Amino acid sequence: MENIKNLNGKNYFICTACMSVWADALSWANANTKLVTTDEKEAENIIVLSCQVTDLAILNDFNTAEKFRDKYPNKNVFISGCLAQRNDIVFPENIGRLEQMRCTYQHIDNKKLVEFAKPFWIKDFKETDKELEQGNIFRNKYTLRIGKGCSFNCTYCTIKMTRGKHEKYDIDNRLVNEFMKFNDVVLIADSPTVQQIKDWCNLAIEKNKKISIRNIEPQVAIKCKSELLNAAKCNVLEIFHCPIQSNNADVLRDMHRNVEATFNTISMAQHLKAIGVKIATNVICDYKDFPNDFDKIYEIYDYVSWNPLWDGIWDRNKAEMRHEKYLS
Repeated sequence: MENIKNLNGKNYFICTACMSVWADALSWANANTKLVTTDEKEAENIIVLSCQVTDLAILNDFNTAEKFRDKYPNKNVFISGCLAQRNDIVFPENIGRLEQMRCTYQHIDNKKLVEFAKPFWIKDFKETDKELEQGNIFRNKYTLRIGKGCSFNCTYCTIKMTRGKHEKYDIDNRLVNEFMKFNDVVLIADSPTVQQIKDWCNLAIEKNKKISIRNIEPQVAIKCKSELLNAAKCNVLEIFHCPIQSNNADVLRDMHRNVEATFNTISMAQHLKAIGVKIATNVICDYKDFPNDFDKIYEIYDYVSWNPLWDGIWDRNKAEMRHEKYLS
């Protein structure tokens, strides 16, 4: 696995992954602007920041990297991000693996240094400032990095391998200064902790400055109920995103997820919505032999993202067939 500090020449970045990976790369790019170009023609190295949450995402990563490899045979093409950590998956010819780059506490002054690719799963995607349009949630916000990795153990998830050791960046002057400098902030962490959420809700209230929360797990959210409701009542909580994955207790148990916390979080989310907060979630469809019964979720939540269950075994032919099934 290559490290970006060992590369020569300028780097062009394109992110086909989530906002956590995008924000990581943006932090490095803003700390190393002389090594970055936004013109792919000027770059010696083209870096695809990848996702591996499903085989559909991997197929998109590979298609993106292969497009650049074929277009620029004399350039170095790398895949970084989560897929780069999957040593069990063979990469296409002449495409390298690159460690995820990041620079903690770096302000992100220029979001254009890393291109954020259009979401491949949305046909005819159009970028807009209307955040509840599919694919646009959080897309235009300031990404304030407060951690990476996760300490939980859901059966379907590979985050401990792909994102590395769980880290949390607690509030200190560096993060407070960054928070106060930029508007329209979304907190970026793969899985924020209870104390982090409590501290950020209290800081938002103290500074009378809005935040949005992303990727908070139900068992964490429910322990922060008082602070979240206070932030909502003080009109400083804009979007609350909590991935419930399912509203079927049997499915949740099979996933090794907290059933009681999930249902309590759904109720809390409805309370937040009544106060004026936009609420968002994720679901996993086609989970084993269980039915896809998400009508109530779509009725409750303002924004729902979905992923089909994947067995974690890469097979390009199957991925292409599943792409035809889900996205054509």
